[in-house]
Amino acid sequence: MTGFDREPVEVRIPRAALDAMAAALSVRTVAMRKWPDGIEWMYPLGTWEEPHVEVALMPGGEEVWMRMSTDRSSVVVWTIEQWLDFAGQLPGAMPPE
Repeated sequence: MTGFDREPVEVRIPRAALDAMAAALSVRTVAMRKWPDGIEWMYPLGTWEEPHVEVALMPGGEEVWMRMSTDRSSVVVWTIEQWLDFAGQLPGAMPPE
């Protein structure tokens, strides 16, 4: 168990933070940090000291979690299909396998 509540929450992600994550994904410049619960969170390289979006692929590959570094207690849960749709629209995106 990861400790996150599965109740709907509101997560405010500034457009600039989402744009930075999209840009990092499109050129494959993300960094990763593993939390004590074993989840690896990706974030745009070079943004650790400023507010940034963090994304994690959940074990099993069915869900992608997204959160802001300024409020790690609130998480947006996307299906893998929603994530692939988002990532597939980025410039230079690889087609899904």
